[in-house]
Amino acid sequence: MRPRAPLPACCIALLLVASGCLGAPGAPSAPADGSPAAATALPGDPVAWPDGPKERPALPATLNESAVGSYALTHEYRYVYNSLWFDPSTEVTLECDLDGVARERGAWRATVTCTGYSNSDGHTDNGTITATPAPHADYFTQTWVYWVGDGEDGDTVVHRTRPEE
Repeated sequence: MRPRAPLPACCIALLLVASGCLGAPGAPSAPADGSPAAATALPGDPVAWPDGPKERPALPATLNESAVGSYALTHEYRYVYNSLWFDPSTEVTLECDLDGVARERGAWRATVTCTGYSNSDGHTDNGTITATPAPHADYFTQTWVYWVGDGEDGDTVVHRTRPEE
């Protein structure tokens, strides 16, 4: 009878030890002092601002539940408004609600839901009618998550993404 080779058992042991050192993919590691991890790898993407009459709101000076909630709600309202806006004759009807704010992954997570539409009467600034048909746009109810936290350089970082399903 031949003795079993110890190689497979050694390989399994090595894999188990190494897997404990690697951590979960995409999860920020917490500093050794126990403080929350920095928000360097927030979900989503930075927000490209659409053209339109509304300006991007100023970032909150202090990141807390109230300030981040207010910022996310204002940001999403103005972002969607500009996305629905066509020209100065556009009438935008929009309703947005803050669904919640929580501290997660070393950053603030604010969820906002908006619904609305826009109509344009097809008139230019001087009152003449344009040659193109008056556009109508629906913005069916959509929910977005804002991640707000400190970036690697200490600046506030804002990302926007769909909620996790």
